[in-house]
Amino acid sequence: MALLTHRDPLVVAGALAAWFAARTGSDNVRVVHAEHPSIGYSSETVLVDLAASGTDGDARGEQKYELVVRLAPPTVGTFRDYDLAQQTIAQMAAAAAGVAIAMPELVSEVSWLGVPFMVMPRVHGHVLGEVAALDPWLHSLTEAERGQVYEAFIGAIAATHRADLSAAAGVPVRDNAAELDFWADYLEWSSGGAPVRELVDALEWCRAHQPVTESEPVLLWGDVRFGNAIFGDDLMPRAVLDWDMASIGAAEHDVAWFITLEATMRSMLGRQLAGFPDRDGTIAQYEALSGRILHDLEWYEILAVTRSTAIMARIGYLHLGAGLASPFPIEDNPILDLLAARIAAADAVGG
Repeated sequence: MALLTHRDPLVVAGALAAWFAARTGSDNVRVVHAEHPSIGYSSETVLVDLAASGTDGDARGEQKYELVVRLAPPTVGTFRDYDLAQQTIAQMAAAAAGVAIAMPELVSEVSWLGVPFMVMPRVHGHVLGEVAALDPWLHSLTEAERGQVYEAFIGAIAATHRADLSAAAGVPVRDNAAELDFWADYLEWSSGGAPVRELVDALEWCRAHQPVTESEPVLLWGDVRFGNAIFGDDLMPRAVLDWDMASIGAAEHDVAWFITLEATMRSMLGRQLAGFPDRDGTIAQYEALSGRILHDLEWYEILAVTRSTAIMARIGYLHLGAGLASPFPIEDNPILDLLAARIAAADAVGG
């Protein structure tokens, strides 16, 4: 996602160059290039290319460094809080479990940029578009190869869920009751006290139908979608990105988030990309790769749609507050109709 307001990338790059010189002992560091990869709504991201010489006694002459800087948005954004320390801890715990990440370094000293920031090496590869079914790289692959990409992505989710929770100390822990409270607060805050009625009703439905038991907690990636992974030519993830929504809770949250985002895209496009499994196939794939059995997934899916639509509404509010047209409908979002239909279907089955 991208921001309505953002810092001058050259200012960020200049501060990073000064930090890099102090960090590495370089005699000379210069900024080669700096840019925002997109205009976004959550953590601000700046791509910075540096050239440095004399790093830590390296006599090989000038070296090039391609880095990524992530920091909290300069003004209020999609979420109330941006804890880069939590994101760093989550990524390192996932990496220890075998998840490919861009290894982050957290810089807590605020003298460089006025706020803490995270520095990572830039990982090159294939970044899928917001709608995977329309992505040119995926379309260039065979059906079997697309299936490999899909399975590798599900494998990254499963690996994240195997992370040692003792290594993730500091990542917020939320059982389902706390998750519902978190999103109730989010609806109020994100809308300035006037949340979409259908989302409030959906969250109340989730509270009334909360599963009696829940799965043991695991490290959750949070924003599980194809656009948050970089793939190599070997069809494997080279880096799993965007840990803003990382938490510790039931594994079903991550799987439901991914399934519902994909289902919404399929519904809007009216088709599915050949080589990608359907909902049941995805569940079976995750359970086989993780060794876990998913429970009450329909409830988690309804909550996931409620959560993702609340975030879309927040993005709309941010645009309207800046005097811009919203990229998403808010009160008349067609996803609200899909959400209502899912709840009605669940009620019909429940009798």
